Amino acid sequence: MSRQQRAGSSTRPDKDEVAARADDLALDGVRALMGGSVWALDDAVVDLVTLAHATGGRAVVEQTLTTRLRLALDERWRTGWQPMDLHHLVGRSARHVRAEPETVTRVVELLGDVMAADLAAYPRARVEQRWHDQLELAEASVWWSTTDSCLTARVGQWGSEAIGYEVALRLEHVLRSLPAMQQLGARPGEATSRSASTPVDVDDKVLARVRQLLAKAESTPYEAEAETFTAGAQALMARHSIDHAVLAASAPAGGDERPDGRRLWMETPYVREKVMLLGAVADANRSRSVWAKEDGYVTLLGFPHDLDAVETLYTSLLVQATRAMHAEGKRLDWRGGSRTRSFRQSFLAAFGARIGERLAEVTAAETAQAAEEMSAAGGRELVPVLQERTEAVESYVEELFPRVRHVSMSLGRDREGWDRGRRAADQASLQWGRAVGS
Repeated sequence: MSRQQRAGSSTRPDKDEVAARADDLALDGVRALMGGSVWALDDAVVDLVTLAHATGGRAVVEQTLTTRLRLALDERWRTGWQPMDLHHLVGRSARHVRAEPETVTRVVELLGDVMAADLAAYPRARVEQRWHDQLELAEASVWWSTTDSCLTARVGQWGSEAIGYEVALRLEHVLRSLPAMQQLGARPGEATSRSASTPVDVDDKVLARVRQLLAKAESTPYEAEAETFTAGAQALMARHSIDHAVLAASAPAGGDERPDGRRLWMETPYVREKVMLLGAVADANRSRSVWAKEDGYVTLLGFPHDLDAVETLYTSLLVQATRAMHAEGKRLDWRGGSRTRSFRQSFLAAFGARIGERLAEVTAAETAQAAEEMSAAGGRELVPVLQERTEAVESYVEELFPRVRHVSMSLGRDREGWDRGRRAADQASLQWGRAVGS
């Protein structure tokens, strides 16, 4: 009996039989995508729709497809992926299977539904907060009635079983095609409550203040006003990090704080130059960055407070650099041809290099001052504390990336772009907290 005949049989099989047939047909569809056969995919979708209607088992078919997606998602969790990783990559990967833009959008929407449903199944305390934060960033939540599957809800919204089933098969194909990544933090269901010995935050509201002040720094058109924020920025970041390091070191058994990691997905254009800027900010804040060039993301490694500082300041500096770069306008060579791209590459490279110098200078000065204050107060020596944390970060890098390579990057060949970029970096606000003299 052919697959079509089995799907459209006049007998009414029980739920288990419908589920088994739906599972077989879904596997056919995923294999069709792996083989690049659009026709075979269409056949699988038609057969699934026929099965759902002929047996009166639409809910069973859709639950089966949803279960397959949950299993594929669980495999991704176990191979290092997190919600925002999938949110970024699935859209790109979906295009590789020749989907129309509208279908790509639906694949991403269904991914958000499956992730939200999966994380909701775990006790809240067993899932690290970062996972829920990433779901929020991806605008994913359980918006449908829990009596239905998320696929059933989407089919109702899209108005077609065929569309819903195709989207489900495409999503499963993408999920099963992704390679393993480095595991950062605990997987869902494996998180543990923080130890009572963990030191409290130096100031839980620091990041909120920082973002407000950075928004002002980014919006001001006056260079002198932006410069007012410069020196106090990295100084407050460095002191925040130092204070937290001392608290952690003074806790019983040194507390349980450990280095952590985050992935930042880099957007085109000028990815290399953005990576250089991010690396400069990370180095100045006792963190490390590892660029997965082919995959388009950077892994930041360091202690949580330092990573907060890196992400916040990098985002602000990128906004400032981009604004300053575009304010320079376009460039032409002596033949009248465009050299805008080379100018902007050199501009951003110089901006990142100079920012790195400025951050390092301020961090060194703040560290020296903090060390003097601690010594005068008869407290613990600061240098060994910071050295221990640096060594812990380096060890974590080696653990996750045993084959990482250090490479040099070109700083650009456009002299004017280089000069303009360094000038913009000198005028950039590095503000983390209060303005100097405020």
